[in-house]
Order: sequence, then C-alpha cells, then structure tokens
Amino acid sequence: MSQPETTVPKTTVYVCTVCRAKDDPEARPGKALLEAFDARLAAEDRAIVAAEPVECLGVCSRPCTVAMAARGKWTYVLGDFDTAADVDDLIESARRYTASENGLVPKKDRPEAMRKGVISRTPPAPRG
Repeated sequence: MSQPETTVPKTTVYVCTVCRAKDDPEARPGKALLEAFDARLAAEDRAIVAAEPVECLGVCSRPCTVAMAARGKWTYVLGDFDTAADVDDLIESARRYTASENGLVPKKDRPEAMRKGVISRTPPAPRG
C-alpha cells in the first residue's frame, strides 16, 4: 500500500529578466531581483521555493515582474518590485503562497510589495 504524499507543493517564482528599467534602458532589474532573491533565500525555504528566470511575462510596463505558481494553485503575476527594497517581501510572499491551500493569499495577509503589485491571478488548470 502506498503512502500519501506529505511534502508541501513546491512554489516556483518566475522572474522576468528582460524587462528594462524605466530610467536606464541598459539596466535589467529582473536579473538583479533574481540574484538578490536567490542570495537571501534561506536553506529551509529552498525545499519549498525555487526561483527561475524567464524571457518575458508580457508586462513590460511594470518591471520588475514575477509570477508565482504551484501545481493545483492559482498563479499570481506581480509587478513593480524594487530590486533593493522588495526582496524580503517577495520571499515572504512566496512563503505565504506556498502555505496556502489553493494559492489565494488574503489581501490582509500579503506583504506590502505583494499587496500593491498584483497584476493578475489565474485559476489552476483543470485536472485531467
């Protein structure tokens, strides 16, 4: 008889690395955000959260943009992250998203950067 799976679903934080900064077209704030996120992510978080670069999330007017996704959960697209000030909020947002049953984090429980940065949320794909 097989045992039920007891691991927490892994959350992937996709970070757009091609958006350009509004004030400096050569700067790629998503790349800096991804590096800072990875550098600050605690060892215990690495078991449940992974960060991945992506070419484009299609929200070029709101850099830095990320998407949070996990199997069976709603996906959030978030923008306007500050690469220096919002890294800890992004990590805490990923923790709360991962801890949620369906990916929906109540507005009152969202860190400030997540609260102000929601661009969209998409329901999970149908099973089957």
